Amino acid sequence: MDHKRLKSSVEKIEMSEEMRTRIIRNCESQILYETAENTMHKSKSDIRFKKPAVAAAVLFFFLCSAGTAAAGRLGLFKDITDWKGAIVGTKYEQASGEIKTEVFVEENGITVRAVVVDPTVVPYSEMETFGIENYKIIDRSGKVIVKGERTEMSDLIGGVSEITVPSDHIGSGEYKIVITAFVGAKKGDQPLRIDGTWECDFSL
Repeated sequence: MDHKRLKSSVEKIEMSEEMRTRIIRNCESQILYETAENTMHKSKSDIRFKKPAVAAAVLFFFLCSAGTAAAGRLGLFKDITDWKGAIVGTKYEQASGEIKTEVFVEENGITVRAVVVDPTVVPYSEMETFGIENYKIIDRSGKVIVKGERTEMSDLIGGVSEITVPSDHIGSGEYKIVITAFVGAKKGDQPLRIDGTWECDFSL
């Protein structure tokens, strides 16, 4: 994918201007790196040159799709389209390894502490508040006791957010909360859904 096509694709995704600039900047850096590498290897045989070029192209596509050049990250942006095929938003997928969770039982409910592993990278660096988008609470037998949707948003400070999940109508016992999506937001921006799977055991 050349720079013009990349920029055109990024511009269709709804996100803050700062986030869009970072994605394009990361991909431009990769293009410059590949150009330098290609120049260095021009004197070598075609057979030795073609294999690294293919590998670099695959790596470049992955980095641009993920919107970051940080090594080892699994999360990636995915467009959301309506029934006409028009892009109406975006979400962030495969983020299980980028957020750590733990649960505390308190008087006003269950508190889920979400800790972003690296809060300096997109999309987390763009967020001011954090919440749970989808979750369920199951008992020891696997029966679903609560199936919940978006919680109230809490401040995201230093990559840490403490989110309250109502525990009304849940009796004493051993439970597990299974979270399948978080949501992050910044004032004036569209909330971003973050998909993955997070599980924590707790007792009431």
